[in-house]
Amino acid sequence: MTTIFSTRSTARSGLTKLALGVTTALTMLAATPAMATVLNFENEMPFPLNGGEQMFNGDYTLTVVDNHGNGKGGAGVIVNGNDPYTCSADGCPTGNNSYYYLGVNDGGIVLTRNNWGFRLTGFDYSFLAPVGGLDDFSYGALNLVGTLMDGSTISASLDFPGYVDGHPSFGAAQLGSDFLNATLTSLTIRACVNVDGDDGSLSCVYPAEGSPILNQAQFGIDNIALAEVPEPGSLALLGLGAGALALRRRKSNASSANA
Repeated sequence: MTTIFSTRSTARSGLTKLALGVTTALTMLAATPAMATVLNFENEMPFPLNGGEQMFNGDYTLTVVDNHGNGKGGAGVIVNGNDPYTCSADGCPTGNNSYYYLGVNDGGIVLTRNNWGFRLTGFDYSFLAPVGGLDDFSYGALNLVGTLMDGSTISASLDFPGYVDGHPSFGAAQLGSDFLNATLTSLTIRACVNVDGDDGSLSCVYPAEGSPILNQAQFGIDNIALAEVPEPGSLALLGLGAGALALRRRKSNASSANA
């Protein structure tokens, strides 16, 4: 009787260790910092990009979007912030002497990760003015639309940073907790332009064909900081490994008790 009781007790202890092992493994995974990636365009050559063209960085893909119908027009460009001749109309942003991306002619970008989800943790951005020498004013905003794992979306609108000596300036994005904590499958980025309403208020709109502000919803972006979210398979494999270890210990303990 003593031997049977001891074997059952050991088995229960082994199952308890199995549960604790899986829980501990998942807790350790959750506590481990996510792999971080920063998209900074330093490996890209200065070059204009049409709608549909793509850039790749590890698991991530940036797709240029032409928002005016045919999908093939010039909608983006990689520029060198050290090149004083980048913008012929002198409206390029200041405060960034590295390579960065400009969304031009009302164009946007879509960011995806090839394998699984990701989190957006920050980026630097600016307005791209049609001309230089403008007053320090809020000319528009950068709009973000993120697609979540369940297919729903979240959105945010960030006012552009201010002007320095008549030029738009780069600044760090201030993201809300909804974006910082969200696991995304894609992220769409584009700009809107402020226009005066009949009541004197401002509204930020996407320019349409024939609009006097056509091709003025433009932006600069750089240093897009991303955190990779582990795939469900990674969680399952880690739990399975911890469970196998606990079961092996259980068998060992049971053998010792029967000896």
